[in-house]
Amino acid sequence: MAPEAKILFVDDEPGIRITLPAILTQFGFEVITAATVAEGLHLIATQTFDILIADLNIGEPGDGFTVVSAMRRTQPGAITFILTGYPAFESALEAIRQQVDDYLIKPADIQTLVGKIKLKLANPRAPLHRITVRKLTEILAHNKREIVQRWLNAARQDPEIAAARLSDHELTSQLTAVIEEAISAPHEQELSEAGLQAAAEHGKARFVQGYPVHSLLREERILQQVLSRFIQDNLLETDISSVIPGVMRVGEAIQAYFEKSIREYMQVRESVPDRPPQSNGKSVLLLSADRELALLREHALKHAGYSVIRADSRKEAIRLLKQKFNVLVISYSMMSKNVTEMTELFREQNPNSPIVSVIKGKWQRVKLDADLAVSGEEGPAVLIEAVEAALNRKQLRRIK
Repeated sequence: MAPEAKILFVDDEPGIRITLPAILTQFGFEVITAATVAEGLHLIATQTFDILIADLNIGEPGDGFTVVSAMRRTQPGAITFILTGYPAFESALEAIRQQVDDYLIKPADIQTLVGKIKLKLANPRAPLHRITVRKLTEILAHNKREIVQRWLNAARQDPEIAAARLSDHELTSQLTAVIEEAISAPHEQELSEAGLQAAAEHGKARFVQGYPVHSLLREERILQQVLSRFIQDNLLETDISSVIPGVMRVGEAIQAYFEKSIREYMQVRESVPDRPPQSNGKSVLLLSADRELALLREHALKHAGYSVIRADSRKEAIRLLKQKFNVLVISYSMMSKNVTEMTELFREQNPNSPIVSVIKGKWQRVKLDADLAVSGEEGPAVLIEAVEAALNRKQLRRIK
């Protein structure tokens, strides 16, 4: 006997992804599952479905709409349901109704869900209007001015960038060319010379403007967020097959161009005559697998008067840990098992020296054998403050 309908179920929770399809199968439905947005998009592009049931938050808040939008565009006759775990999510219900046929509160009542599915199947709505689709690169190129403006608006809201007090022209004069070249990157096999030159000029300009180098990383992060939001807003008009490769290529190009900007910034900075910072007599061992960020932190610590020795690999770190240091700075970019090993070795060799851990974001549940922890997103100035605070605490302990 043929199944009543073919369902695509998208949810990142393994438990519900196993149990709900098994129950729906008992009611005569054929169910295909996906755990991520990428898997869902691939299935929509390669198979035909009668129904989509998607969790509202697949990894990130609101990602369910991305899958719904793809289904609406490619298979406009399909019935779409959103699952949400927020029964008081009143402000979003109207938006949900505009994009889907219905919504259900988790945990979904099976009889209610099956009843709604059968009702929608028995009373199909008129197919949604088909939208002319284009490749992601074409949409980005056509809207490059809007993307630059969106970046500017977001940057103006960022306290770190706003503190530089630059005009709109100063913020975007060189960056506009970088963004345009990054958007065009999917057309090319390699990074363009024009893009690399624009990125280099951007780094030089930021140094002349007195911009802190770590703010360049904030610029990149904001641009990635702006592009992600723009792509989601325009997903209905986008050829699904071009989304994932396009996003990856644009993201890689942005990262490469900003790395060029940072290198140029540092080269210009090093070439400017300056009085050497006065040494405070304290030595720092800096362990990080992220070389670009490690260079920025090393530079900042040296200018604060510390003697810094840096290691990028476990092998190099093990060799250096045999020496004496006043403080250890260790980054989350090192593998967890290596972090544990290195902190233990440092404690054995330097029992009276503090450890400062640079963590990702603001994790609250990470067990750290460190005297202080700072977020890697807070910049070098916060790291220097943490090193000084850790050293002062150790001194106070010795006095006691």
